[in-house]
Formats: sequence, C-alpha cells, structure tokens
Amino acid sequence: MVHFSLLFMLTKYFFVPNLVTLIEFASMTMFGITFLIFGPSNFVSYYNSAWMICDPQRGSLSPLQFAKMVGDILRYFVIGLMVLSMQGYRAEGVTLWSCMTFILTGMGYLYIVTKKSYQIKLMDTDLNLIKFRVTVFLYTFSLVLLVIVVVSHATYQRSLLKGTAKPDNYLDMDSGDEILGKYQKQKVFTRRQLWLKTVNGYDNMKDSHMVYRGLMVPIFFVVSNFFPVISKDRFLVGWNKYINCLCLIVLPLICLPHGFKAVSWLIMLLVCWALSILAFISTHSLRRPDNVWIFALLGLIISSVAMNLLSREIENVTWQYISIQFDVKPDVTALMYFGLGEMFSEAVVVRCLQQRKMWDATFGVVMSIVTYAIFLAFPLLFYQGCFNSSSSIITTASTQTGIHFIFLIVSTSLLHISMSGYEFRISLFFYLLVLTVIYVTLQWMIHYDWMLSLATLHKMQLISKGFT
Repeated sequence: MVHFSLLFMLTKYFFVPNLVTLIEFASMTMFGITFLIFGPSNFVSYYNSAWMICDPQRGSLSPLQFAKMVGDILRYFVIGLMVLSMQGYRAEGVTLWSCMTFILTGMGYLYIVTKKSYQIKLMDTDLNLIKFRVTVFLYTFSLVLLVIVVVSHATYQRSLLKGTAKPDNYLDMDSGDEILGKYQKQKVFTRRQLWLKTVNGYDNMKDSHMVYRGLMVPIFFVVSNFFPVISKDRFLVGWNKYINCLCLIVLPLICLPHGFKAVSWLIMLLVCWALSILAFISTHSLRRPDNVWIFALLGLIISSVAMNLLSREIENVTWQYISIQFDVKPDVTALMYFGLGEMFSEAVVVRCLQQRKMWDATFGVVMSIVTYAIFLAFPLLFYQGCFNSSSSIITTASTQTGIHFIFLIVSTSLLHISMSGYEFRISLFFYLLVLTVIYVTLQWMIHYDWMLSLATLHKMQLISKGFT
C-alpha cells in the first residue's frame, strides 16, 4: 500500500499536470500529442536500461521477459478501455478503426515472428532474419508516427480561429525585461512565498481525502523540492527557478538504479549539470520563461523515472509474494501479475484527464501505451539480448494463450464499440470484466492441469512425447 500511495501521488500531482501542460502548448490535437508522448514517457526509463534484461547465461529469462510484455499489452488495453467505459466516451470512427487495425496488425506480426524457433549462432542466417524483422517493426512504426504528426498538426491548424495578433507593448515594462523575455516580472509574491506555494502539499492536494493528504504532506514537501510541476492552475504556471535547477542536478542520481555504465552516466551528469547552470543564468525567479513547456517536459521525465522505480519495487514484492504463497510458474507470474504499477498509473492518468474533460487525450493515452508496447516488444527483445544461443523459443504455452486472448479481446471490443455507435459504454466495461475473469480462471486451470492450454506448443510437447 505504501508503494501504491507514493505512485498515486507522483502520478496525479506531478506527472499529470506536466502532461496536461504539454498537451495545451502543443500545436497538435489532443489525441495526436498524447499518442506521441505518453508511450515513450512510460517505457523509456525501464526498457532503455543499460544492462541486458536477458542474460545469455540464463536462457529462462527470455521467455519470462516476453511473457511480461504480452501481459503488459493485455493489461494496458483492458484497464484503459474499462476506465474509458466507466465515464463514457465517443470516438471518431476513422480514428478508432485505424488504431484498432494497427494494433491487430502489429500483434499478428509479433505473434508470427516470436512463434518461430530460432537457433542463434555467430553469423547465422537466423540472426539476419531477426534484424530484418526488427527493422520492419521500427520502420513501420516510424511511418505511422510520422503520419499521426502530420495529420494531427494539420487538423489542429484548421481548427484555429483566425484572429489579429495583439501588438506587443513594452511601455510599462521594467528596463531590461525585453532581453529576458516577453513576460513581465510579477510583484505580488516574493521568492519565498512562491516556494511555499509550490511545496505546500496540503493546498496542492486539496482534492484528495483528508487522511491521505495528511499522511502524504511530508513526502510531498520533499518531492516537490526536486520535481517541477508546470500547470496553468498554479500561480506563475508553477514556475520555480531553483526547483528546476535542482531537478537537473538530481535527475542523473535518480537514473543510477537503471544500470548505466560509468561513461554514459558521466555524460548524462555533465549534460544535466550544464543545463542546470544554463537555466540558472538565463531565467528569472519572478518571471515566467517564454518556453515554459521545456520545463514541463523535464518534470514529466523525472516523474516518469521515479514512477518506474516504484513500479519495479511493486513487481519485486509481487514476485516474492506469489513465489512464496503459490507454486506458480515464473512465466505465469510475469504474464498475469507483473505491471501492476503501470496499470495503476494508466488508470490514474486517464481518470485525471477525464476530470479535466480532455476526452480525446484519454483515448490517446490508452492507444499510445498499447501500440508502443506492441511495436517495441520484438525490437526490445533483440536489443536487450533475449535472442541468444541458450534460448531458441521464447513463447511458452501460457504466453501463447495470452496472445490468443489479446486477439479475442481486441477484435470483439472493436465490434462492440462499432455496434454501439463508436461509444464506450458501461456494457463494454462488464464485457471486459467477464473476459478478464474467464482469462484468469483459464490460466489457473491450465496451471493445475485441469485442462490443456490453447497453445500449439502444448501440442508439440505431446507429439514429442509420443515419438519418444
């Protein structure tokens, strides 16, 4: 509960405000900008770790890692659609069918390329085949992202109302203000008062329960001194010069658990500290910067890294508890019980965007995290060393059963939404809930050998036993 409480605070009061600011400042539609930035902010700090996730000396880690990826895809899709359905949302037909078709296509190709049995050796043809398929994934995904950027920007430009530009007036500005930016110095609050408004968790968390707010105020005070929050809801859009500079100093230290090599981490340290000095020199503590969205992006990055560290700790606790209490296979544990932190954060983000009535952004969050998880799965398996000489097959029977359920849930959800006039209704929530219960029950029944799995790997094992 402690980990989830901290994760809730980081997500709602640090990650979401910065995300909303980036959405508001971007010259793109809400769906487009959310689709582009939410997926990378959720995945980059974990999957781009410097160490090899799959150790060649331990081939069992490859099926375990792929099982977690498949489980993540299923969890992100189900939880995202369930949260959307609870509040209700009407999607555009073209956008919905494009996203769902892209998801089904990517999932189909992922199923094909991971189903094959590879024998990786030095300069083997299988290695070249894997590299080609990785290139196909990345190239196709890059083209789709480019199309989304172009279409989203064009749609946003057409929706803008043409108006006359307001001329700049520098008559009532202090001397030297033109040099430092177009915004004037505020004279209402002092630097100390601005800092107190930033770190005051009792006021900034006033929408939470009184007991939770009282318990989290000390932690909020500490975190808010290093994690910047840029939001229009705060005075001076939440700008605090010293907190942003401290954030750049602390960011390399928070990234230490991700296992960067000494040279890479030293480069990151020098770059961040140089940017901190530059921000300290070029900004004023009582004036809002011109490009304040850059600091919103900084707050999004550091909060994402911290959220990811908490999610890893939740996975460690889950692994230890499931391993001690139940005799469950490792791939089943990763498939069904990992990713609880990311799933919780996704639900919090979608719910917060719904409260702000940013409906298209909520749909973009769900589609972004699912699509990135699918199209980065196979490249990440390759670049993190999961295809090696000690692991020729990375798809287990339980994982393949999960893949079958992904196809079932995505296709039937698309049919349900289309028949409902492209609306996410409460009936979709109960439908996904029933399918989830069936899926969990089926996996447990397969684990206890009460029934056979829905995978071809089980049939292959039976055939091999018959020949022996």
